[in-house]
Amino acid sequence: MRPGALWATLALVAIATGIGIPQAPAQIDDEDERQREQARDRDIQRQVPPWRYELYGKDQERDRPREKTELDKLVEQARLYPLIGREPPPFSLLRLDGRRVALSDFTGHVVVLYFWTTASSYGADELSSRMEKMQREWRDRKFTVLAVNVKEKKEEVAPWVQKRLLSPVVLLDTDGGVSQDYRVRATPTVYVIGRDMRLVGRASGTRAWDEGPEKALLDYLVKAPAS
Repeated sequence: MRPGALWATLALVAIATGIGIPQAPAQIDDEDERQREQARDRDIQRQVPPWRYELYGKDQERDRPREKTELDKLVEQARLYPLIGREPPPFSLLRLDGRRVALSDFTGHVVVLYFWTTASSYGADELSSRMEKMQREWRDRKFTVLAVNVKEKKEEVAPWVQKRLLSPVVLLDTDGGVSQDYRVRATPTVYVIGRDMRLVGRASGTRAWDEGPEKALLDYLVKAPAS
């Protein structure tokens, strides 16, 4: 990586994580200073969790020219923001029944991470229709919808879920910490994760997940073996 690109990447990571950013040097005059600069870069990376560096520190790599794979093409056709191969932020949250669930529990599954609220009628309707349909259709093929409710109390969410007898795993992000890690600005926000527990892409707003290019992408992932 070119020095300028590396500095820009590390600055982006530092902004996302709250780490102070040193002033970028105008010029590195000698080998000793160059080595000190590289040591400072490594120090920043050591302070950043690996998943955060993966998710926030590689935006520039997305636009680098490379030969497109079949998965690249499917992500593009489904109009997802591509995040192929990046590490998802790890988390564990409580289910409505009080059991704690970690994202890592679903390694080997295709995961649709669905951030939603009952207050958003669009997301709530999509969860109880399209997401419910896919969860039932592919439940025996290691396909899991994790419906992460954002900043609502259990007393608000439980009656809504029970009334609709939802199949997806409903999780409570009551303090919004997980939503913040995943850059959720509005609901619904959806992340698709492959069987290798690596991100595939992100979508905002409702989609026709049970048909068309979105369904083709998920079908491809469901049929693919874990790497």
